[in-house]
Amino acid sequence: MKRVGVFVLICFFTLSGVSFAKGPGAWGGFKMPRGRWWQAPEIIEKLDVTADEQAKLDALALERERELIDLKGAVQRQELELEAILDQADFDRAACLDQFDNLLDARREVARKRFGFHVEVRELLGLDRYRELRGMLRDRHKDRRRGEAGLKGSLREGMACP
Repeated sequence: MKRVGVFVLICFFTLSGVSFAKGPGAWGGFKMPRGRWWQAPEIIEKLDVTADEQAKLDALALERERELIDLKGAVQRQELELEAILDQADFDRAACLDQFDNLLDARREVARKRFGFHVEVRELLGLDRYRELRGMLRDRHKDRRRGEAGLKGSLREGMACP
């Protein structure tokens, strides 16, 4: 029974960690759109994104994705280790909680890398264009909630996700 309680607790915190790592609330309710949004014609026009800035964003996105491959692998390894501890006949609560901390640390690194890209975008665009981007994405989100297309779908069509 004790093992079930610990397992439920770990599942709860694990799911909480997932929402923290992926959720937009971690940095003020704004989440970068998926894909290479800086190549969408409407974004380029409204934000006046230059070819040089597009190239910098492409390079940043590629670097971020390369690093995320390793970081996501580290998360999977920590999850595997936690499962192994939970499956042992002689359950060690302290080892389980320590391993759970390791898992949270690995997920935090994923979130930090994703947020680092957000910071790079902010620095590259400057305050005014960054605010414009946020407004466009807020409007898009509102349109999607109402069932409208918003930004004519340009953030999703024909672009590979970095």
